[in-house]
Amino acid sequence: MDTGQYLNRHALKLMAVGFGIAVLGMAVSAAGYTYAESPAFCGSCHSMEHAYTTWQASNHKQIACSECHLPHSSMTTKMFAKIRTGMKDVYHETVRDYPAAITVSAQGKEYIADNCLRCHQSTVENTKMAAGGQDCGKCHRGLVHGMNKGKGGIHVE
Repeated sequence: MDTGQYLNRHALKLMAVGFGIAVLGMAVSAAGYTYAESPAFCGSCHSMEHAYTTWQASNHKQIACSECHLPHSSMTTKMFAKIRTGMKDVYHETVRDYPAAITVSAQGKEYIADNCLRCHQSTVENTKMAAGGQDCGKCHRGLVHGMNKGKGGIHVE
């Protein structure tokens, strides 16, 4: 029996196996993505323990980290930002060089401000904050993670 006849005979079986592998791969990817969006995942890194603990004590504890710290303009933009920041975080966590006071990048501050306005639009709609481009953190810096910035990062002794 040549290969062509074998493939013709077993084409449906091979397609079913391939389909099953694809579905399993998508399910594992979706579960991984969902877990990577969770606060438990963010708080699992030593350098984020303080941020996670202060978030748990805040009025925003029902909101996942990604809701504030990632863009929501499109899924593509969100995925690229998630990959970029995730790779940076993994690198710094691996080489253990996070500073004691972790700061948010300029881009991160833009994401946070946009997301503040996205959720709190009705609160600020009649103020100059509604136009966007504002830094909500100027007045509300300690709202979620507190004001003490000396407990984050990695302390190597």
